[in-house]
Amino acid sequence: MVKNYRTIQHWDQWLTHDLGACLLETEKQFLLHILADRYGKHAVLIGVPHQHDLLKCSIMSNQVILTPLINKHKHEKCIESEYYNLPVTPGSVDLVLLPHTLEFLDNPRQLLVEACRMVKPEGLIIIFGFNPISLWGLKKWWVKSKDIPWSGSFIPTNKVKNWLQLADFKLVKQDMLVFRPPIAHQATYQKLKFLEWLGKKIIAPLGGVYVLTAQAKTIPLTPIKLHWKQKLSALHATLPGPTMQSSIEKK
Repeated sequence: MVKNYRTIQHWDQWLTHDLGACLLETEKQFLLHILADRYGKHAVLIGVPHQHDLLKCSIMSNQVILTPLINKHKHEKCIESEYYNLPVTPGSVDLVLLPHTLEFLDNPRQLLVEACRMVKPEGLIIIFGFNPISLWGLKKWWVKSKDIPWSGSFIPTNKVKNWLQLADFKLVKQDMLVFRPPIAHQATYQKLKFLEWLGKKIIAPLGGVYVLTAQAKTIPLTPIKLHWKQKLSALHATLPGPTMQSSIEKK
């Protein structure tokens, strides 16, 4: 189950202040760009209520958040659900978003399997995660803090990509975001905005956040060949011959 219900609550609140709000805005701008022409009917975000702006980046008509937290945003469509027992019909969703959800679970792979089960053939799943090989990952191991988000598990991209492959998903794209150091002071953080452009040019693999976009594979339809069980010679023997036909005509 979830490591700690209170931890999830703290993560939800952290996204509304300083560094968390900046992170959320960066991820929102990224999704606005890649989802602008992605059509479909159903989009699901598995996360926390304050991530609702990420879901709004999609132009899909039916949008819902799955979360174990009580929804205080009554204007947002939320389904209160445990992460390991998602109440969604298999193969019914066009887009699933997992924004840092795996990092606060005891068994992240189980949730990923559940999320993949929901996706239609050729549907997408987009996963945001903190990169262990970055300034954000360095701070996690340096400070040994129990505060959010450093108390979460920063899962390497290779492990998540392996899980996706085992779930029969193909990786479409991998992106890196957030090259600024995790500075809580918002004014200082904004002054370092130039590092975003510089980081993508020079140290692209070292972004603080990775984004994995994967697509559900389509199982090709294999035509079934029909095989005659009865041999042609046997079939020919059952047909009336010329003698039998003439006798029938005389009658």
